[in-house]
Amino acid sequence: MKWLIAEYTFTTPFSLKSSLATSSGGKTNLLPTMFAFKMALINASYNIGLDGEAEFKWIKELDIRFKPPKKATVQNSFVKILKESRKEVLAEDPSQVFTSSVALREYIIFNGSLYVAIDIEKLVNDTIQKLKQLLIHINQLGKRGCFVQFLEVKKAMSLDQTFTFLLEDKKISMPKSLIIQYLDDMGEKAKFESINNYSSKSASIGKDRIFKQVGVPYRLTKSSRGFSHYERID
Repeated sequence: MKWLIAEYTFTTPFSLKSSLATSSGGKTNLLPTMFAFKMALINASYNIGLDGEAEFKWIKELDIRFKPPKKATVQNSFVKILKESRKEVLAEDPSQVFTSSVALREYIIFNGSLYVAIDIEKLVNDTIQKLKQLLIHINQLGKRGCFVQFLEVKKAMSLDQTFTFLLEDKKISMPKSLIIQYLDDMGEKAKFESINNYSSKSASIGKDRIFKQVGVPYRLTKSSRGFSHYERID
């Protein structure tokens, strides 16, 4: 199996709320998801003048793994938000469309580079060259304002234990400690109009967006009320 590995460094704190979290309890994933990275590739294709809908057909089938940065500190923050008022509130005052509330938000400060490995075994050379161009033009991962800087891209024949793995993989080299997270990916039957943010059609769970159990090579080393500190298992 051949892999194309891109290296990025985060220039801002990272946050990507878990799809399983509520709007008030916005716990973040420790890494970008496969779904999020594929969306970044589609966005990059538009930025360089390609047809993102046409590129979607091969992008959605990519097998993507991550090597997390060496260290990660998750900061817990409570922020003020506006949410839609309840029916009883609107009944008393129709002008009060939104109500002030408090919500949990988590932001990660990384120390080290993020490596993204993509299986290119089944891709033709023209598609591999196109993929390299798309990787160079990715500058944001996670929620709005989470910027990254591309550093380099290289090839490898295999991945070591510092990369994420799926619990459904046939061969797993399980480290002594790790974090298991549900990360979303694009399904085999996913349609472009369903994942398109400008379409009125929403993505269906289990079809367009599927959740996978992913082993993240991190261990928790310190924690308190305000933060949690993780270190990569090398």
